[in-house]
Amino acid sequence: MLKELRIENLAIIESLELEFIDSFIVLTGETGAGKSIILDGINLLIGEKPSVDMIRDGAEYLTAEGVFEISELQCENLKDMGIEVEDFEIIVRRRFERNGRGKAFVNGRRVPVGSLKEIMGTLVDLVGQHNHQMLLDKDNHVALVDKFLDDEASKCKSELETLVEKYKKIDKRIKEIKKSKEELKEKKELYEFQLAEIDAVKLVSGEEEGLEEEYKKLFNAGKIRENLSSTYHILKENEQNVMSMISSAQKNVDYISKYGKEFEEVVGKFEKAYYEVEEVVYSIENLMQDIDIDEYRLNEVVDRLDKISSLKKKYGFTVDEVISYANRLRENLDTLDSNNLEEQTLFKERDNVLQAYKDRSAKLSAGRKTVAEDIEKRLISELKELNMKDAQFKVDFSENEGISIEGKDRLEFLIAPNVGQSLKPLSKIASGGEVSRIMLALKSIFSKVDNIPILIFDEIDTGVGGETVNKVADKLKDIGDNVQVVCITHSPSIASKAKQQFYIEKNSVEGKTVTTVVELDMEARVNEIARMLSGDNMSQTVLDHARELLEKR
Repeated sequence: MLKELRIENLAIIESLELEFIDSFIVLTGETGAGKSIILDGINLLIGEKPSVDMIRDGAEYLTAEGVFEISELQCENLKDMGIEVEDFEIIVRRRFERNGRGKAFVNGRRVPVGSLKEIMGTLVDLVGQHNHQMLLDKDNHVALVDKFLDDEASKCKSELETLVEKYKKIDKRIKEIKKSKEELKEKKELYEFQLAEIDAVKLVSGEEEGLEEEYKKLFNAGKIRENLSSTYHILKENEQNVMSMISSAQKNVDYISKYGKEFEEVVGKFEKAYYEVEEVVYSIENLMQDIDIDEYRLNEVVDRLDKISSLKKKYGFTVDEVISYANRLRENLDTLDSNNLEEQTLFKERDNVLQAYKDRSAKLSAGRKTVAEDIEKRLISELKELNMKDAQFKVDFSENEGISIEGKDRLEFLIAPNVGQSLKPLSKIASGGEVSRIMLALKSIFSKVDNIPILIFDEIDTGVGGETVNKVADKLKDIGDNVQVVCITHSPSIASKAKQQFYIEKNSVEGKTVTTVVELDMEARVNEIARMLSGDNMSQTVLDHARELLEKR
């Protein structure tokens, strides 16, 4: 609800401060006194664009400030927008300067006007200003109808959100797999060619070092064999002399070994040298036999090393890196097969989720159509009571494309106010008087469930008289039992039904026109309603009638 309203330097209002109750409130006064200016102030608080012409003559700026009491749900919504709320109250403030600069604040925090509209759109419905009428916005029509759903249909709606989230998650994974498959398919032939090329060589970790060693021997086999042969002949030609020399030297040292252990050790070394010379001759002889000049094997080794070198140039610096690259190629190619399996599984799962979505959506749609029929009947009845006897109203159903947490239905309220007119969206209604009465009828139905706590009507009685205006008054009073209703009116019937009444008066002060606003007590209300009934010609009968109207409220 709007608890307090403060306006400064707006048109002919120099300064005013009002406190409102949470019920049905009326603003009355003579034509031109400035009643609509108060609505201009509220307009600023809900994000309407100001103009320099709105600033009072002689002032450099205008301000509008409102204190709003909000519900727990609205409090949570505002917190989600980053607005801190204490004690379920927010203070909204607009300031606009003559130089064209303006600022908006919510709880002291500066906010863009767009954000202000979003915030205040959940709090205030201003009839006659289409941009702020929640009921006229077709995007809200599904939610409004859904507030009347039975438990079974409501359960279907809650399940839809889970199903849609699951569907989107599966669909996202399918798209990821598809993209991965497309990327792999583009490279599949290349991967297969590279893997075949590597596999054909049958690489073995550590093989290259052995081949390089073998290559050295094969390539230099002639030199090696020649050198070994020369060495062998040298040893064989001098073997007897060498052995004789070692034997003689050993005997000499052996003779003196009894004089010290160090001499015994030398004798042992002579013995070892004797046998090692024999072993060297034997080893060289064996090596000579092992060394073959094998051109065929040399070519094999060279070819093998060339193939390994070629793979290393393409796929890695070492044999192990080439082997690792080949393993990655296998994994990528295997991924195609595994992706196919996962994709098929996901297709089935997505189909099952989609079928469940269609089932819940169909049940929800059936529930909505039942509710819609009831709303149509009730609204047509309400409109007849408001002197729109030929009006037709319909909740139009169409289908969403794809899937939605709202289900398959798109809803829009359509109306034909008069005979011969075709059904059109509410937002296309041209007549202000018709808009007011249609909104009143809609609010009579939806005020208990649409969570908009403030409804403002600007001269809803325009073009309405007789018994119809009494019906309008009764409906405003009924709505005021559920939400705060602020109404500018010239009708004594409507004014008498209010729980709170303000009188707007225009006076000339020191050559300036100034508007003042006062809250009326019971006696003042009697006088004001009497004035509304008969103008300045108030008789006791008129006063008695005014008092009677107030007592009947």
